[in-house]
Amino acid sequence: MNFLIVALLILVLLALCWLLIYFKRLQGASPAGGQTGTTSLGGGTTIPDTLSPTALAGLLQSRLAGTPADGSAPTGQAAPPSVIWVDQGDEVVVHLESVATQITGQCVLVSMDLETDQTGRTPLVVAFSLGQDTTGGLIAATDEFPRGNGVLAARWGVQVQQAAWNALLLLAVDHANEQGASPIGLTIKNGMLNLHAGPALQLS
Repeated sequence: MNFLIVALLILVLLALCWLLIYFKRLQGASPAGGQTGTTSLGGGTTIPDTLSPTALAGLLQSRLAGTPADGSAPTGQAAPPSVIWVDQGDEVVVHLESVATQITGQCVLVSMDLETDQTGRTPLVVAFSLGQDTTGGLIAATDEFPRGNGVLAARWGVQVQQAAWNALLLLAVDHANEQGASPIGLTIKNGMLNLHAGPALQLS
């Protein structure tokens, strides 16, 4: 249980660090007045405040694609059908076209197929527990490992969790940027994911 709490805290800290880096990049690239308009990572579409599981899956696909290995900027085109993740000499194929989401109770389930020589192609499912109001802000609880093949989850589970959560955070950031605001929360209500934007938090 203590290990699970530590793992959750590490995920939260990584997410916060990632958000700080992302906001600093935006501050340097945003036009005067803070209006950034529609981001290319969103495919040039407007992100609604409320998303169904089907709409959410489509918006996460391009954000899960990440940036090219050569460090170049994303092209803004549709996400490729699959990408290859490399970590410490190991490789796994991530089939982005398989990304699916479901909302059950207060949980967002994100499923994606991964493929290795040892396991073949099989899905891993990450569950993020969110609140009904913005009190929790941009924080979620998750399991120690994704659900699915144990070997695959043990080796790539953390990477899948981080990628899925970063994709959700990036979606919240892009949604807020379209309104010239800051992301303040992700909530679930009536089987839908709600993106909340508002004034930036001020640290005293």
